[in-house]
Amino acid sequence: MKKIFMLLVVVNFSILFLQAQTQNISKITGVVKNGEKAIEAATVTLLSAKDSGVVKIEITDKNGKFEIVSPENGSFLLLISSVGFEKKYTSSFKVSSAGDAIQTGTTHLTPASKDMKAVVVTVKKPLIEQKIDKLVVNVDAAPTNAGATAMEVLEKSPGITVNNDGVISLKGKAGVVVMMDGKPTYLSAEDLANLLKNTPASAIDQIEIMSNPSSKYDASGNSGIINIKTKKSLKMGLNGSIMIGATTGFFPKGDVLYVQPKSQNSLNFNYRKNKINIFGSYNPNFNKRRNELTIMRNFYNEDGSLNASAALGTTFNGNADNHSAKLGADYYINDKNVLGVVFTGFGFFGDFAPSTISNIYNPDGSLQSGLYSTTDNNIKFRNYTGNINYKHSFDSSGREFTVDLDYVKYDNVSDMLLTTNVLDKWGSTMGDPILLKGHLPSNINIYSFKTDYVHPLKNNFKIETGIKVNYVKNNNIVDYTRHDGEEWKKDYRSNHFIYEENINAAYVNVNKKLSEKWSVQAGLRAENTNTKGYQVTNDSTFKRHYTNLFPTAFLSYAVNKDNQLTLSYSRRVNRPNYQDLNPFIYFLDSLTYQQGNPYLLPQFSHNIELSHSFKGKFITTLNYSRTTDVISQILRQNTDEKTTFQTTENVSQFRNIGLSVTAPFKWTSWFNSNLFVNLYNNHYEGIYNGDPIDASNTAYMINLTNSFTLAEGFSAELSGFYRSKGLNSLLVMNEMYQMTIGLQKTLMKGKSTVRLNFRDPFGWQKFGGYMKYGDVDVTIKNRWDSRQVTASFTYRFGKNTIAPSRKRATGVSEELDRAGQAN
Repeated sequence: MKKIFMLLVVVNFSILFLQAQTQNISKITGVVKNGEKAIEAATVTLLSAKDSGVVKIEITDKNGKFEIVSPENGSFLLLISSVGFEKKYTSSFKVSSAGDAIQTGTTHLTPASKDMKAVVVTVKKPLIEQKIDKLVVNVDAAPTNAGATAMEVLEKSPGITVNNDGVISLKGKAGVVVMMDGKPTYLSAEDLANLLKNTPASAIDQIEIMSNPSSKYDASGNSGIINIKTKKSLKMGLNGSIMIGATTGFFPKGDVLYVQPKSQNSLNFNYRKNKINIFGSYNPNFNKRRNELTIMRNFYNEDGSLNASAALGTTFNGNADNHSAKLGADYYINDKNVLGVVFTGFGFFGDFAPSTISNIYNPDGSLQSGLYSTTDNNIKFRNYTGNINYKHSFDSSGREFTVDLDYVKYDNVSDMLLTTNVLDKWGSTMGDPILLKGHLPSNINIYSFKTDYVHPLKNNFKIETGIKVNYVKNNNIVDYTRHDGEEWKKDYRSNHFIYEENINAAYVNVNKKLSEKWSVQAGLRAENTNTKGYQVTNDSTFKRHYTNLFPTAFLSYAVNKDNQLTLSYSRRVNRPNYQDLNPFIYFLDSLTYQQGNPYLLPQFSHNIELSHSFKGKFITTLNYSRTTDVISQILRQNTDEKTTFQTTENVSQFRNIGLSVTAPFKWTSWFNSNLFVNLYNNHYEGIYNGDPIDASNTAYMINLTNSFTLAEGFSAELSGFYRSKGLNSLLVMNEMYQMTIGLQKTLMKGKSTVRLNFRDPFGWQKFGGYMKYGDVDVTIKNRWDSRQVTASFTYRFGKNTIAPSRKRATGVSEELDRAGQAN
């Protein structure tokens, strides 16, 4: 394995410094002028002469010159446009063989009439775009996303489900890597859910859903990658947007209606001039939340008879202020070299006060005893990220070399006071309350180096290669003290855990267009993992070292101009997130808690997909995957003490098979729909406490978005989703559904937008489920303030001259999600 890893590293750098073989690349060149004056930043679009489809887009330089490398042979024409000028088409021309040099000469644009000054350039993106390797959701295209959070946008995105604990699944499979701007989030499922619930949709540009990523991406995530891209403008000069929004949530309970105010505000700006591009954003928000959790548990004797039952009811009340900010700059040294820096930060400051009533019942239903617990929990969660990046473009063919250096820091502190009163069978308080105080700091430091090299060769052949090295240190402390009636004394459950991890990776990816109908892509990624866990409290250490290979393969066949088939395969890994490896105990109340497992192993999966695309819009996909050593959240019980705790273990193997359909419909000029349907079967097999586990379920989910153009500048949306009863790990989830109504009106000649939406107006959305295996028999119900009304106002300022974009991904990929990825 080490020889293979070193070979891939050598290949990466040897290709970088090899002289490129002569490339017979067809180039189309020309100049754009207004009279004798060159037009800079004019958009030159290469169109297929057959159907006017967009093939490639380039931008003119300061001398008005452009150069387009033709990716294929055929007949083409150019569309040339620039703000303030009439657009112009060239005559068609042919690219008949590799090596053609097409010169279009000088194209003169005519200034637009004075009336054009009042015209605002706007482009309406579709809600959902199907691309060759991913599904893209354009967040601003849906009016109902106004005032929503990133979690709510994800929840109604095609193929994505979110369970009661915030664990995200894709097409019925857990183990998704969630990234933000190409960086994994490194958070536990709970912390990731908090981050997404407090990130406003107004700060998000797109959500990219990749169910079968190539070898270029980290191998982590057995069900794929979700990349949340924040906003960054491509326009010249100073431009941006300001959004102010307010939401009211409603939580009915009996005759009382609890009102939960929230706010969503954002500022995004971008300044481009000459060689400098500066961009940034700031999102200050407030969120008041309320939800109620009910857990019913049965405890059994060894002969299977009922020993006791427990009913837990928890009401969560909380207020949170959160702030996220980003500031970055790109410096275009010259036409071939770009240097960039990006700094981001996120702060979450919340006070939560859950109150819990736990009653223990005898088999005949009579009350045995009870507990009443309250928790005062103050949470401070901060994240800082710094990135330095560099790109060198060798020529206009796409040959380039990139480098990323990343540093990420997470600082999470929770200070809690758990007060528990013991109740007798008549509900009266027995003795003094039990007091448990906790100080729980957690720090994660991540260092990453990544480099990639892309080299197009002759005959439609391209090779990509790269290496990545990262180091992670996770330092966790739980300091519990218990009051004995006279003084505070250290509790035996206090602990100190340090986890270190180093992953070295290298990959090679090749892409070849075999003919007009056949294309193939294949890749191989090697990852060498070294981990060390140290429990300071009891001076115990564990170490692991392993190297794995992760192949990927894609085969595409164009049946005709309307139909295309794609077959893909990948092997992937899901490593335990850092919090799941942490052996600490976290309390909900005195009888219910959560505990990590430092002995977790990674899980591995094989994934196969066959997709059919009709006219690039109607997508049908058949998928199959098999996963071993599945990392599952399970419950364990102590019948004598009536305690239940949640932990994570490798308990089973998992098989998923599914069929999904993505279909956009244009019913009339004013009515459009986007439909996603997913039918899948999940099957888990394993052992729990020596007893076999065999759980299987067939489920389906439907996402439907209807868009209406009611009048000029006025639109509406009616959207919703339905998820049938399904199986997620060992949790059986009841059906869930929701509907949202949205209205939108553009004002001020397109510079501002007013949005109003009503999310879940009938209060349908709630969670329910159960676990039944071994001696575990648990039923869960959860309700929250899902019924919400939101109003928002967005104002866009600045120029509309489009500048060339710089597409890049940072070096921190898997790690940012494993500060706890959703398992």
